[in-house]
Amino acid sequence: MKGLILAAGRGSRLLPISATRAKHAVPVAGVPIIARAVQSLRDAGIHDIGIVCSPSSETDLRDATQHSGHLTFIRQREALGTGHAVLSARAFLEREPTLLYLGDNLFEDRLTPLIGTLRDADAVVGVKQVPNPQAYGVAVVKNGRLLRLVEKPRKPESNLAACGVFSFRPALLEYVQDLLPSDRGEIEFPQALGALMAAGGQVRAVEFTGFWSDAGAPDDLLSANLHFLSHLQPRIEGRVERSVVNGPVVIEAGAAVEDSVITGPVWIGPHALVRGATIGPGVSIGAHARVDSARVHATLIDDFARILHPTQPIVRSLIGRHALVTAPSDTGLQMVIGDRSVMRM
Repeated sequence: MKGLILAAGRGSRLLPISATRAKHAVPVAGVPIIARAVQSLRDAGIHDIGIVCSPSSETDLRDATQHSGHLTFIRQREALGTGHAVLSARAFLEREPTLLYLGDNLFEDRLTPLIGTLRDADAVVGVKQVPNPQAYGVAVVKNGRLLRLVEKPRKPESNLAACGVFSFRPALLEYVQDLLPSDRGEIEFPQALGALMAAGGQVRAVEFTGFWSDAGAPDDLLSANLHFLSHLQPRIEGRVERSVVNGPVVIEAGAAVEDSVITGPVWIGPHALVRGATIGPGVSIGAHARVDSARVHATLIDDFARILHPTQPIVRSLIGRHALVTAPSDTGLQMVIGDRSVMRM
């Protein structure tokens, strides 16, 4: 079986974090989203994995997966939808069964049931009970069999969301090939499941019970960051001086913590510096970042960011690479805010 990860999307809901790199390369608890996707497929026993990327995202994705073993990168030269992305990988798939993973999803459950269930079906879709199904593609399921998928219905027929992972036999690609563009002008992979069922094919549903997030918006990313932080095994390889460290905390090699209080779960990346700060719980601090005289809670701080003497606590925030957060100047508050930034004062 082949594994295929779709990671060519622009990530508009995650702007401005995604303005300068692929959203799939953003770290969650210190590990890039795309690397977690690869690991999920490897844990399911799949080792021949392709990643569909855009020409602009390929470098970011290669960098983010450099420790993930051999991968095949496939360019989708135009953003024409998930179905088009799958067809871009047709030569790679070589008419083998496929486990398809939409690349901004994060799962706690193993994906193995999608493989086993495919033995008695033409395709399988992963589903998850959610409190707000109207925000998702809703799966209507009876006795484990998918009856239909409805995209963001006003009155959902069920509380099961299709959660971005599928397995299918090679014949499904013929139905993808025949799809017409949707109202959004895209070839939508889930519509092929409807065409398959209309032709008498059987699509089964596998329900996940553990944590799932599509991590496509800031709140989702922060929730995913907190979830994976909560599973950290404490490990201190960096330097800790005159500080108090409580709970599950990882301090990577080369990092330094001085005169600070760290309350886990917290991850502090390689060569980061934390000085005179109160950190946690629920904080990840990227490699080479610096946090000086700050109070930070439930926040994702990316690589090379600098948090220097802010006058207010930082709570439930996303702070991108090379960003600077500091105190107002003598002349008052100064802001350099880029396109689609968010600031609450």
